[in-house]
Amino acid sequence: MGKLQIFVFLVIKTATTKGYGQKQSQTPPEKSKNFEELYLEGKEAYLDNNYKDCVTKLEAAVQDYQFYTDTVSKCKLKCSKKSHNFSSVLKNSPDIVPFEKLVHETLCVMKCKQKSLSKERVENIGEKTRTDFEEKKPYDFLQLCYYQRGAHQDAANAAFTNLVYNSDHETMRANLKFYMALPEVDENGVKNLESPDYVEHYLLGTDQYRSEDWAGLIASMEESLKKYLLAEEFCRVNCDKPFDMGWYPDFKSSVANHFTFCLKCKMNCAQNLNNFNGEFMDDLIPSFYHYLQFAYFKVGKIEMASQCTGTYLYLNPDHQDMQGNALYYKDVEGVKEKWFLPREEAVTYVERDEDEQALLDYIESNFVFTEEKEEEENNTDIDTDTDTDIDSSKDAADLHPDEFIAKV
Repeated sequence: MGKLQIFVFLVIKTATTKGYGQKQSQTPPEKSKNFEELYLEGKEAYLDNNYKDCVTKLEAAVQDYQFYTDTVSKCKLKCSKKSHNFSSVLKNSPDIVPFEKLVHETLCVMKCKQKSLSKERVENIGEKTRTDFEEKKPYDFLQLCYYQRGAHQDAANAAFTNLVYNSDHETMRANLKFYMALPEVDENGVKNLESPDYVEHYLLGTDQYRSEDWAGLIASMEESLKKYLLAEEFCRVNCDKPFDMGWYPDFKSSVANHFTFCLKCKMNCAQNLNNFNGEFMDDLIPSFYHYLQFAYFKVGKIEMASQCTGTYLYLNPDHQDMQGNALYYKDVEGVKEKWFLPREEAVTYVERDEDEQALLDYIESNFVFTEEKEEEENNTDIDTDTDTDIDSSKDAADLHPDEFIAKV
């Protein structure tokens, strides 16, 4: 037999005790105010040097933002999955079935939010505020207010959390270095207040790999994989968001343009979620199956090890070490070729990714209008046998120059 290969993925690990920054609470801290109102009040308190209210308001704003986004994400995902099971009212118009699905899904989300959110809640949030929360801007203010309040450990945590998602923020980097040098700050206790659950399980799994706790590694990596795929689903449903086109296209152009905006957002989810405390993981999904194949082998579950090996090679077919592992397992007595078929969740993931990339490639290569492209299409697309009088030059001249531009 050949030698079984194992390669280690190094990830920076920080303390991850859950604080107010985690998605734990299912009830908003102040039902009468949403996160935008609390955020603005917190910033105002900071400007007034009222650091106590600054901390109180901004902590409440972060908690309410997480409550709201978590609630809406769950509603959207639940209704997206249910949309295939709605009873259709249509009998003779299959062309409007996709729109009926959207109507049912929209109604489902509205009802779900009505059950989960306060009736007094204002959901109309400014784009600037949404962007600030997505970029962890509240922690910028919090780290300063914590410091002024003498809560130096909290200041370090807030600074680190902001820096994880804004690695080019040099002022924050300098602030964190300053906090870490303070005697009250435990450097090993500095944590990312918004570290996702899948990161926690993954990092625990890497610790279990080093300590050779194979059963623990299997449990941690399987749970991390499950939570990662769920986090990506939440990210994708949240790409269904407002889009200011800057102009007023007709219905079909508007739908196509907005769809492209959402599609690009969805395809960025994997990269955004690969952030492990400031370190971006290459080939994150394949790495789950790498750890799993080795751990399953160590506990004697060769069929599971073979399936994870096949799944890894499905995702990364040219990896020589894993090819060697596959040969190693195939030499084991009783191993069957069908054991190396990839796992269902990986196949679904890849097929969706390939389809979306193909569509985006088509959009980006075809919705480009230059004089040369127009002339080429005019020479090839017009049916010279038709009696219809086509003024293609006028059609080209009337085309809006920004007819199909989606921004992310």
